[in-house]
Amino acid sequence: MKRPVNGRGLFHTRDSGGKHEMTPAKYVEWALAEAQKLGVRFTGTPAQIKAMIREGKFADGDLFIDFDVPGNVLSRPGLHAMQAEICRDMTVSHVFIPNRDRLARPDDPLDGVRLENGLRTAGVTVVFMDRVGLPILRGSRQNFGDLVVSLIDYEKAGAFRQELARRIILAQIALAQAGFSTGGRAPFGFRRWLVRVDGTPVRELADRERVRMVGHHVVWLPGPRAELDLIRRIVTMLKTMAASRVAAVLNEERIPSPDAGRYRTDNGVRHEVSGLWHQPTITNIARNRLLVVVATHGQRSMGDQLRMTPEGPRSLSEGDYRANNEPKVIRNPKTQHITAKSASPFEPVVDQQKFDELQEILDLRAGSQRGKPRSRDPRRNPLGGRVFDMNCGWVMYRVPNADSFRYKCGLYQQSHGQRCDHNHIDGPLATRFVLGCLRQRLLSPNLVTKLKTRLAQLAAAELEQDRPQGRGSASRTELDQVRRELKLAERNLALAENENQFRAIAGIVEELRQREASLELATKSAPARTPRDVNSEIEAAVQLAGRLVEIGRDAQNLALAREAIDLANANLFLRFQPIRAIKRTMNKIAGGVVTLGTAPPPVALYDGPTSRDKIKNTNLGAANAVPEQSGRRSPTESEAQDSGREGTSLGNVNRGDRI
Repeated sequence: MKRPVNGRGLFHTRDSGGKHEMTPAKYVEWALAEAQKLGVRFTGTPAQIKAMIREGKFADGDLFIDFDVPGNVLSRPGLHAMQAEICRDMTVSHVFIPNRDRLARPDDPLDGVRLENGLRTAGVTVVFMDRVGLPILRGSRQNFGDLVVSLIDYEKAGAFRQELARRIILAQIALAQAGFSTGGRAPFGFRRWLVRVDGTPVRELADRERVRMVGHHVVWLPGPRAELDLIRRIVTMLKTMAASRVAAVLNEERIPSPDAGRYRTDNGVRHEVSGLWHQPTITNIARNRLLVVVATHGQRSMGDQLRMTPEGPRSLSEGDYRANNEPKVIRNPKTQHITAKSASPFEPVVDQQKFDELQEILDLRAGSQRGKPRSRDPRRNPLGGRVFDMNCGWVMYRVPNADSFRYKCGLYQQSHGQRCDHNHIDGPLATRFVLGCLRQRLLSPNLVTKLKTRLAQLAAAELEQDRPQGRGSASRTELDQVRRELKLAERNLALAENENQFRAIAGIVEELRQREASLELATKSAPARTPRDVNSEIEAAVQLAGRLVEIGRDAQNLALAREAIDLANANLFLRFQPIRAIKRTMNKIAGGVVTLGTAPPPVALYDGPTSRDKIKNTNLGAANAVPEQSGRRSPTESEAQDSGREGTSLGNVNRGDRI
């Protein structure tokens, strides 16, 4: 169906969030004026888009916005919603976008050209403030001059991101070298203050307050006395206690952590911070050099354009990217830190000598593990969450072992050796054993025949329950309704008494005819229901089983091993018994069970709390509670509390409140 010349108009813009919501509102005012000049129906208002920003909505009527989104992100909810609306409503004839850089600031200018041309090839006119992109008709070639201009515009838009990053980094370096804040929240025990260039304090700033004043900057100064006293107490405790123990003491005293009551986003999930203290929080407070009136910046590098160094901006290197080519945050060496005396000197919170002594103690405790992030690569843990100790019902966790790894009883680890026994198994050996069991099962002579028979039964049951549904039935019902309304409108058109009535009814008739044509097209293009090829599906399942056999042959490739184990839903259950050695008694593997698919576990698994504090505070008998099959009782209902989701950490590095 051909789109009308002057139909419905849509508005779209993208904003990085650094500006006030007033800017998108001004853009909507421009769109209203343009729509009125072109005779296009457009219902958006400035107040409406302000409300969308406050409420976090990306689509509302004729308005579509992606707020607080970088320009090089081309997969956005507001943009996708507008594209879907253009495909759904054939009366959309115009899209109002303030500038090409509001549509995208792509890393590759060709991506921006393709994005814009996708709208124009759909028959839509794209209206910018400085130019108009006419629809690109099917079978015709885009004007070469127009193509070159759009390519140059998107190249400039993308290059602006790097130039902006360079300017920001140079400004941050100048502020850091002068002892001012470079942005962000003040650390625990300090507050943001507005000061003059010479360091004279003006006033304390409220949380998230932004002030732009010539000749003024922001500096971090000591805050409430209660927080400073707590910092001094933490410093004193760390001299004789581990950071984890200090965190436990503060949690027992119910002292809220620095971020208590705030919200943060982890792995795309927004949640309220628990308010508990953790080891990294304690050490970060103790290592803050602002306690001795020294402002330190550049401890970490981030960004996808340029990175900050004391000498100036630098380009990203291979070490700044992950395996999936996404930029990552890295910890800079001390030689790359920018340190300076605070622009507004104050009395040190901690004595310099005590601070230096504490840093030596913390460095000694951290050893070689300081700053190492937790691994999030499940390929390094092929049997993660799938190995269980049948003696206690606990899952066995992955732990490093020389150049390899092993799986060790979780109860033994969480109780610091006070509960259960030092039951463990070599990780690669366990992986090879499970893959061997999987291959043995799949290579069984009668397995293929049984598998085909079972799959045929399941397919027959699904076909019996799967009733054919007319996908175009809703469209046909709506089409009949529109045709009835059209006949009534045409009759009223013939009975119009004056020219005003005739024009009003004629407009309604035209809209109904367009709607009728759109529904006829949707009804005709509704895909017919394709019959299921059961035999092909069964053959595909058999081929998958063969692929599992091939994967199982390469036990050295942990990535493929993980894939095979997950597809087969394999689990390993191990039973240990004491064996007398020459000088001592050791627990050795005495047997076990491997389950595949939906087979139930051979013993009742422990599903109570797993944190170390709760395990230590639990009654000895309750903590050692194990399945009845092994001669001990299962956890009581009060003990079997929800332990939350299993993490993906392969080490002991804690990052605080993680989802």
